[in-house]
Amino acid sequence: MFDRSIPMRGFHTTIITHEAIDAMIRLIEEGLAPLGYNTLVFEMRYAFRCFPEYATGTITFEDARRVADACEAHGIRLVPLLPCLSHQSNHAGPRGLPYPLFQVHPELLERQGVPYDTDWPDFALHSWCATNDKVYDYILPMIDDMIDACRAQAFHIGMDELFDVAMCPECRKFKPDELFSRAVKKLRDHLAAKGIDTMMWGDRLLDAQKMGYSMWEGDRFDIHPALHRADEVTRDIIICDWHYDWHSAGYPSVETLMREGFFTVPSVFRNKENAQHFWLHALEAHYLGNHFGWPGKLGGYLCTNWKGLDAEQVDNMLAAIAGKPAPGGEAVGYGVGEVIAMMAGKGKVLK
Repeated sequence: MFDRSIPMRGFHTTIITHEAIDAMIRLIEEGLAPLGYNTLVFEMRYAFRCFPEYATGTITFEDARRVADACEAHGIRLVPLLPCLSHQSNHAGPRGLPYPLFQVHPELLERQGVPYDTDWPDFALHSWCATNDKVYDYILPMIDDMIDACRAQAFHIGMDELFDVAMCPECRKFKPDELFSRAVKKLRDHLAAKGIDTMMWGDRLLDAQKMGYSMWEGDRFDIHPALHRADEVTRDIIICDWHYDWHSAGYPSVETLMREGFFTVPSVFRNKENAQHFWLHALEAHYLGNHFGWPGKLGGYLCTNWKGLDAEQVDNMLAAIAGKPAPGGEAVGYGVGEVIAMMAGKGKVLK
């Protein structure tokens, strides 16, 4: 199980190709480990052994094992991530093009018939149909495959940025929060039966209008009442509360999630001023939680990276961590590296 007595000092990255594994290991050995990072959330586009025809990238079982070995050697917990329910198509490229599973089985999509070349703002992201349980015949073996490859103690199920929900004839019979909660419970219960802890993004549990968030970092589709469905969205789930924009009035989601009993992990991106601002507000929530005896706790932090990792990016990250100028190019990843360096050790202040 995932040891929650240790505040998370975490890094998340998307990694798509087999060729990027060497760079990932270099970042672990030269960047994350020396700074005391103890968790890697590994959003890998994987060549599934169980369903190779539905591969989303070229990361192999052997690649994942190499990363697992590097993490284990440096005391880093490796947490694989598979986007579930939402994010069944990619931000990069036409958003109407679903992942391979759903190209072959479009009946599993909540919104069918979207032309593959459709893009934002006409379409955001595909999601799977929350009442068609046939999807779990594929998703659960995929999750098990990734857990095995990573020797994982926890698994991140995604669940962020769900927009298309309660749209198809069958799903319209239910409320959006019911559909979301049901999917969370199915995934969480499957993992719990294997002794694996569940992580997920927290944005769909947040009332965007009440909290002053966008529809991306909070919910505008009547999903957020799922926050109070504690029998399904159980309080043993680790919630990663991401906010990448500056909110001058603060980040009420951290307090809200802690009040509800969650191990809450503020998650930041590539702007160190925004990250510092978010963390200062999170520390206020930590103090208030201790003062008032809230059942949840501030669980550390997670730095995120949303561009597929490659060698150039890692060069720039390591340069930023060392306080050196970017080696060249557009300095992709340099801001992420600055945040990695700035946040290093922040979780250590938590008791």
